[in-house]
Amino acid sequence: MTEAHYDCGHPVEIEDEPRHHLVISNEYVRALAVEIAPHERTLCHRHPHDYLLYVASGSEIISAARDEEPKRLSYRDGECELSSAGLIHVVENLGEASFRNAVVELLPRVGELRRGAPPNRITKGLDAVEVFDRTTVIGLLDEDRAAIFVVAVEPGAEVEIPGPAIVATPYGNRLNPDALGDVEVRNDSVFDVAWVPPHETAILWGCWERAERAVVFQVGRTGEQGLAVPVAREPLQSLLAHADEPE
Repeated sequence: MTEAHYDCGHPVEIEDEPRHHLVISNEYVRALAVEIAPHERTLCHRHPHDYLLYVASGSEIISAARDEEPKRLSYRDGECELSSAGLIHVVENLGEASFRNAVVELLPRVGELRRGAPPNRITKGLDAVEVFDRTTVIGLLDEDRAAIFVVAVEPGAEVEIPGPAIVATPYGNRLNPDALGDVEVRNDSVFDVAWVPPHETAILWGCWERAERAVVFQVGRTGEQGLAVPVAREPLQSLLAHADEPE
């Protein structure tokens, strides 16, 4: 394939690219639910802001950036990264399954925010200890303006999520309107997304019939001159095992 095969002469804004669904937009972040079907490609689009990427369903893709040779890349489920603004490209999914991911753009004002404490499991008493022990919070990425966590929630369990944060459910489980208390849930055909505002805390409860996963993007700087506190990373492949067995 040649570079000319991927036409990037007239890029569209990312929110106008049909496979990128803009679900939440405010003065600090924009959250997009992305799904590229097998053997399909996006329009050429631009990424105007630094952005967080979390891959819920990996695939082998081609990323054809303007003025560069196309690159063949392989993404695995659970990979995440922080990318810089300015990328203009076409993405083609070479795999046999949809390439699904969550994109959270960091707008300039996100630097004004103070990041909250990490998500925290809650237990209501001795009868809830087993569910508490089988509910996990795993830190995957920690940068100076944002962090990403994956939360595995047992039915009936609760996890405290301090804002400012984006909560997404890209694994097929939907958030019902009461899943985060008073926090509004935005439903999309790809997955559901919610915004927990600064200085507020949402309680995510396990409203499903089995253990499910949610992805939490916490944004804002940490308390010490914007320096991030390291988060111990646990292999993502162990997540479901933790959800099914006591720690």
